[in-house]
Amino acid sequence: MRFALLGNLEVHDGTGVVEGPGANKVRTILATLLVRANTIVSVDTLIEELWGDVPPATALCALRVYVSQLRKFLAAHDGTPPGCRLVTQPPGYRLDVDEGGLDVVDFEQFCAAGRKSWAEGSLELAAKYYEEALSLRRGPILGDLRMGPVLEGAGLRLEEMWLAALERRIDVDLHLGRHRDLVGELRELVTENPLHEGLGARLMVALYRTGRTGDALRVYRTVRASLVEELGIEPGHEVQLVQQAILAADNEALARADLWTL
Repeated sequence: MRFALLGNLEVHDGTGVVEGPGANKVRTILATLLVRANTIVSVDTLIEELWGDVPPATALCALRVYVSQLRKFLAAHDGTPPGCRLVTQPPGYRLDVDEGGLDVVDFEQFCAAGRKSWAEGSLELAAKYYEEALSLRRGPILGDLRMGPVLEGAGLRLEEMWLAALERRIDVDLHLGRHRDLVGELRELVTENPLHEGLGARLMVALYRTGRTGDALRVYRTVRASLVEELGIEPGHEVQLVQQAILAADNEALARADLWTL
């Protein structure tokens, strides 16, 4: 059995995606246990995730019913006895997930392989690993669930991990001279994330390397305007260094990873 969190919650049984568990609260319990796979999640945490700060008087009883439904669902599709994968362990429950059974773990392993390949100078291989990691995302992370504090925190963490992997893949592509292919993608990313200085700096480098110095400097002005208007701050030192290197046509500086890999 395989579980997927990088998009809507999905459960795979080896032949494809299986339907269910259908009840929203059962799905929320499953997702909460998955983001803390192989560790105990307390009853109190699950109740807060399901009902917030004001749970009903019947919350504990209802939680037990939902957990029982989840056990039956897992057993039906996993071929294991009820209670084998989803274990009751005070003060709550633990969901055991096999190696290779969670897309988030695969994502982290691909990213680790990408970092290792980068450090060893195997840039083509690094790009491939990062592409594999990024391809695991199927849409908004846990986008089909109402999120309580645990899932909201996990969703933010996974979004940051995904964005960091995307930045690393872009860095590899810049090192490989794929700047022309990156301009459109980076423009879209900068539009979606106007306060993200690192993406702006990468777009500036890509535009400059395609001979579009004016466009690169306009990106700097746009990023600066957004930061000043929204946050009342100037761009960071690194982005200013990229702008200065472009103004000076300092190709050697712009080739340094520590300048534009922010």
